[in-house]
Amino acid sequence: MIADTAPASAITHGALPDPRLLAICGSMKPAPGQDQPSACRTLLHAAMGIVGRVFPAIDLMDLRDEALPPFQGLDPMDHPHPGVRHCHARIAAASGLVLSVPAYWGGVGGTFKSFVETVSGPAYSAGARSPFAGRPVVALIVGADAASAAAAAEQLPVILHCLGARQAGPFVVVDDPAAAGMAQRAIQGLVVATAGLARDVATAATVAS
Repeated sequence: MIADTAPASAITHGALPDPRLLAICGSMKPAPGQDQPSACRTLLHAAMGIVGRVFPAIDLMDLRDEALPPFQGLDPMDHPHPGVRHCHARIAAASGLVLSVPAYWGGVGGTFKSFVETVSGPAYSAGARSPFAGRPVVALIVGADAASAAAAAEQLPVILHCLGARQAGPFVVVDDPAAAGMAQRAIQGLVVATAGLARDVATAATVAS
């Protein structure tokens, strides 16, 4: 079990409005019949558990559970798989996003990229609109190796920019989640990043009201 070393006091206490964050786990591990945990999922859940003590309005979307089809060049609003429209709606309804993205083979994991393309549609489709547009985003990148993590950290801002999302702070980048102390540092970094995101969306909601 991972200890809660990042304090919930990293978040400003007090009554908050009702904006909601959506935390998205981009890992498909473990494979059916396997029990090896996913660092992306474990670290995300640990960090959101801490933030949730003060800002409980955090929902979770897990790509492993959603089991969406791969990108097929379809407009999400016309997609025959109802889960595509459901995920599109959940992302569009969120005030901010927390991403946990695996990095393999020199860049952002293919499952996450396919997910983004499937729920956003092809960029050349006049009817498609990215549900990520206008959403502030913080992210955890978990690499299978240092080079892949570094490459993903360069690629993800480009992807977010194309989607119309806004990077709300530095990414938390993990080269090797099994390295001594790395998991704790990753959790703490993601708690701080998410706390800042929660404050930002709460402030924006207050101003708007």
